Amino acid sequence: MLAPAPRLLLVSVAVALPLAAIGGMFPAMTVPCVAGLVACAAVAMYDALAALRLVAGVSLSAPPFVRLTKDVAGGFPVTIENRGDTACLLRLGMVPPPGIETGSPVLDVSAAPGASLVEWPCIGRARGDHSLPELHVEGGSPLGLWLARQPRPIGFSFRVYPNLRDHATSALFLRTADTGLRVRRQVGKGREFENLRHYLPGDSFEDIHWKATAKRGFPAVKLYRVEHAQEVYAILDSSRLSAREGILESFVDAALYLALVAEKQGDRFGLVTFSDRTHKFVRARHGMDHFRLCRETIYNLKAQRVSPDFRDVFTSLQLNLRRRSLLVFFTSLDDALLGEGFERDIPLLARRHLVLVNVRCTAALHPLYTGEPPADRDALYSGLAGQMLWNRMRALQIALQNRGVKLTITDAGRIKMQVASGYLDVKRRQAL
Repeated sequence: MLAPAPRLLLVSVAVALPLAAIGGMFPAMTVPCVAGLVACAAVAMYDALAALRLVAGVSLSAPPFVRLTKDVAGGFPVTIENRGDTACLLRLGMVPPPGIETGSPVLDVSAAPGASLVEWPCIGRARGDHSLPELHVEGGSPLGLWLARQPRPIGFSFRVYPNLRDHATSALFLRTADTGLRVRRQVGKGREFENLRHYLPGDSFEDIHWKATAKRGFPAVKLYRVEHAQEVYAILDSSRLSAREGILESFVDAALYLALVAEKQGDRFGLVTFSDRTHKFVRARHGMDHFRLCRETIYNLKAQRVSPDFRDVFTSLQLNLRRRSLLVFFTSLDDALLGEGFERDIPLLARRHLVLVNVRCTAALHPLYTGEPPADRDALYSGLAGQMLWNRMRALQIALQNRGVKLTITDAGRIKMQVASGYLDVKRRQAL
């Protein structure tokens, strides 16, 4: 596409308009004036063709994708290939996709002959993949009369990952955090058999090994040791209720933080995502390479407009998990029907595994007599609805506790610390 430059307008006013006026006023000057107008048009046409050739000699390329951290300044590289013999001034333009911010959608560059690299600053505001199908390049003509603009397809993609650059996460990587400590095997009330010893007064009868007692002729009790390589699974609900108030965002951040804490504790971490069916199952392993695999699995997780199917994910976990594991659910149970279904089906897992459930506190889920008093009648009715919802969640919490499942109502700003605290409490009590 060609666009007239300001210089072309000035030339038209200074040259073409006077020639047309003189040719119309003086018949004897018509032929010279027409010749002058034709010459001006020819020069302008030649200059336009030169502008098109200049832009056609420029190509743009970019890598398939670039990784960004949410709310952290970054950039993506653009390679400019100038096949001409001289340097040229170019303007690059783009329409940033939703979720990507840039300081300026237009970038002025000077492209030398050959290949040159330009870093375009940008910030990712939304987690996930954001595609940029094309860039636009604009170049001026040699005489400055025209601006030639052409799109360039690049097929580029921004990958925006969750932001874990907070104080709590950075503390996990401090090398001086455990200075002076040494990892040792602990003997205690774990779940992994260690040895047998003589019965001593005060030992629990449930620890007596009856077969060994009958064979040896004296009471023998079992010793256990702490299992350092336990399996921890984060199960994320990406159904319709997770799309509210940034709930899924906080679930993803908390799950990745839990993975880092489990890695620090020497446990294996796994990941499961589900909505109306089970979508992803990443078997528990350890190591930072496995953490990156988990991050790649859920960085683009989006909420779907479907209801969750708890029975499907419970059955899938029962089929895939052969070893007793810690299952940390991230879901929403403030819907009465979903809460009843979860309570009804959770015994499928609770009999074999240890289950923790984390529910995000929403604006509608709060006791009536907390915070500021209601300002008007509508606020009072809204508070009553929140109190009724809170009462139902408390009843569900007690019902799940009776089934051996701990339900925690987490805050948006403290969910990572609350989830990690629940996991470390399980480790401390050796409940797994």
